[in-house]
Amino acid sequence: MKKFIILVIVILALFTIDHPLIKEPREKLLGEGIGFLSDSTKMNRGPAANMAKNLISSQLKLSESESEYIEKTFTTNDSVQLFHLRYCRERDLNLYFYDDRLNTVCKIVSESLEQKRVK
Repeated sequence: MKKFIILVIVILALFTIDHPLIKEPREKLLGEGIGFLSDSTKMNRGPAANMAKNLISSQLKLSESESEYIEKTFTTNDSVQLFHLRYCRERDLNLYFYDDRLNTVCKIVSESLEQKRVK
């Protein structure tokens, strides 16, 4: 029991001391751990979402903000259907795509939703 208490005190000390010899390896270790956990919890995209994202990325030259928007928006098949309803059917204003680019994105989204329905 005594050894366990000493181990807990040492671990707490390692997490609270800001000396450069301890701080740098601790931050590196925590960064790697957090990176590993975030990579292992990435969600799997639905087939329609994955197809739409890939086709949009290949057919249009996307800016960094547009690419991030596509990554966040096309995560599931339901989110692709919601995008199609809002921006392609109801013609809501999209801050990232408009005019010909929106028409191209809508065409791609429609095709990917059709592929999903066929399967």
